[in-house]
Amino acid sequence: MRSYDDWMRVENPWVVVAAAPYSEKARDAAVSRIIDTMLEIQLDHDHIKPGWSPVSSTALACAAAKGELMAEGAGGGDPMMVAYGRAWRGSPWHCACAWLLSQMTPRMAAALLMQAARVRPKKERVSNFWSKTARELVEHQGEAVRRLHLTERGVEPFGSVRAWQLYAREARELIRSWLRPGSDLPKR
Repeated sequence: MRSYDDWMRVENPWVVVAAAPYSEKARDAAVSRIIDTMLEIQLDHDHIKPGWSPVSSTALACAAAKGELMAEGAGGGDPMMVAYGRAWRGSPWHCACAWLLSQMTPRMAAALLMQAARVRPKKERVSNFWSKTARELVEHQGEAVRRLHLTERGVEPFGSVRAWQLYAREARELIRSWLRPGSDLPKR
């Protein structure tokens, strides 16, 4: 029987999703991977604007994986390039995660992604917008929603940390329900 960590190391996310209905550990790993991809999609939003120059490592990897750019020394055997080629923005995995995100209410999506993006200040010494306590993040939720590119979805503010946490938990449970036997998830 595989552990959560074993499932997180499986390269193909569809294998984890396929096992999720039958294994609680696989389901937990699939939920984590789906949320990570949803967050990546929303935070990578700026890099897909027309005319945007691919200056980030993610954008460079994407371009190389699609054969649009080949940096010196970044041959086909480069592990980062190979891995990104399996998970580029237009892949079935990204499209499925984007669709799942679109099925959530705006508040659920915002709560889930704010929680996923948050870096606990006492655990990590990171100086960026997401390094906040839960209370601070709820106080700055307007900016958080803007940074997650969710303002157009009309997210109603969370009145408290508790309300934010409840919406995030509800969103996680919704994803878990999509991974149970008999659910109609998008197929690869």
